[in-house]
Amino acid sequence: MKIYLTVDISKGWDIWNKMAEELNSDMVSAGGMQFIFKGCEMDEKKIHLIMEVESMEKSQQWLTRPDILQKRIEAGAVVESTFVIPLRD
Repeated sequence: MKIYLTVDISKGWDIWNKMAEELNSDMVSAGGMQFIFKGCEMDEKKIHLIMEVESMEKSQQWLTRPDILQKRIEAGAVVESTFVIPLRD
């Protein structure tokens, strides 16, 4: 299943993207998720992602794991702004 996801960020693209790359292997193995596309708006205040996920439940569990949540917050993700749209192929 694919999802489209947006999140506001407060520390810019480079910091958020570095965190995302560092978490990538755990995201794939534990969360069953992988990036298809990731980018940010020109003002670097919002990211846009398209991801492949095994299930919405598994990806939600991974994204809200306390250690992952803390890393996202430290990288500037405004987690309460997360917006997810399931996509149909």
